[in-house]
Amino acid sequence: MAPERSISELAELIQKNAKILEDGTKGQRGINFSLTFTLSPAAPKLDASLEVAKAEAIEAADELKARLLGPFLYLGSLVLPVPPTIVICSCLYHFNIGSHIPLQPGSSITYEDLAARCGMPLDDLRRVVQAAVAYRIFEEDTPDISVKHNNISALFGLAPGMADVLNQLAEDNPAGAMKFVESLRRYPGSGEPGHSARMVAERAERGLSNDEVADPTKGFFDMIAEDTARVTQFRNMMDMTTKQPGYAASYLLDSVPWDDATRCPKAIVDIAGAGGDVSKQILRRYAGVEKATSVDLPEVVEIAEVPEDLQGRLNFAPYNFLTETMSHEADAYVFRHIFHDWSDQYAVKILKNLAPALRAGTRIWINEVVLPELSATDHINDQRQRSADIMMKIAFNGKERSRRGWENVFAEADKRFRIQSIVQPKGAIDSVIEVVFDD
Repeated sequence: MAPERSISELAELIQKNAKILEDGTKGQRGINFSLTFTLSPAAPKLDASLEVAKAEAIEAADELKARLLGPFLYLGSLVLPVPPTIVICSCLYHFNIGSHIPLQPGSSITYEDLAARCGMPLDDLRRVVQAAVAYRIFEEDTPDISVKHNNISALFGLAPGMADVLNQLAEDNPAGAMKFVESLRRYPGSGEPGHSARMVAERAERGLSNDEVADPTKGFFDMIAEDTARVTQFRNMMDMTTKQPGYAASYLLDSVPWDDATRCPKAIVDIAGAGGDVSKQILRRYAGVEKATSVDLPEVVEIAEVPEDLQGRLNFAPYNFLTETMSHEADAYVFRHIFHDWSDQYAVKILKNLAPALRAGTRIWINEVVLPELSATDHINDQRQRSADIMMKIAFNGKERSRRGWENVFAEADKRFRIQSIVQPKGAIDSVIEVVFDD
């Protein structure tokens, strides 16, 4: 373990990397690292060396804050914001506060007018918005009188899907988190979707019993399947989340060796491919892939459409990876963001259902998180990934997996599965796992 750096060394590291970022982005439109609302907010696109500098600056700033606060105040800084943050997100969502603030840079609205438009008591509205300002969401124009957008809060008006992200943050996630301990005590060691913390919360809210769960294989997706509004909210939230640059499918496409004609599969199957977005990108990128079949549940594929330029190369077919044996033969099978929704017992079932279609040398490409060992120098990345792991557990009884976790799942499903390589492209959140089926 590296020796602990002094607080002055941390400050110098922040300053050094901040200077690298300023110099490296000078003159680039839209990249000024300001919170002032001047342009459409977007994640700055930085080259690899600047991403490293940014990560080092953020990590050093996080450590410096913890060290300066000391143990008691640091713990307080983690716990104290949780209830007010939930209240802020809930009010932003239910009273649609962000949409009632002018979206023109510099334009403001009085708290009085904002309260009237939102239908929220003036004193409560002011207190909630000022709490948000304290967390760098919105800015006051005239103290205690008026408020305006900054680059963070402008997202609520410029990115419509943010409303559904807020709903997830304010409603679903906290409700599930509050039932986490109860779910562990009620169903210790269970990997059933119906035993997840979120499902415990859902049943409690609906007045259903958690003592006797009729069918624990039914999880969150089954619960909301008939609720069109909630399905739409969830899809919008996922669409917003996966638009982060680190989730781009291009990282997968850049990592497969399919420019080499001898290694390019002629036929692929994209499992749970929804509208076929990944298949479309693959076919347009790699001419050597002659055919792609995107499989998903019947109600999903029946509304999918094949673009004019991919007629004859792309098709859709119904498939349930939990209940059906794979019948579509291919040279390669692609899974993207699938396994983390499921516990090990279900991940094994998915792979067992796939195995009968495989022959010696068939490749399986998986685009998902591979948890690294906890780092002494990258707590920010650990916080994000371990938080995502807990959220998968809360919502679905799913999980993010380490390399060992992936190896265990493959070994239990079929000894012929072998991990050939795991690569995490620079800048990507997910890794690309290449698996070979040996016969």
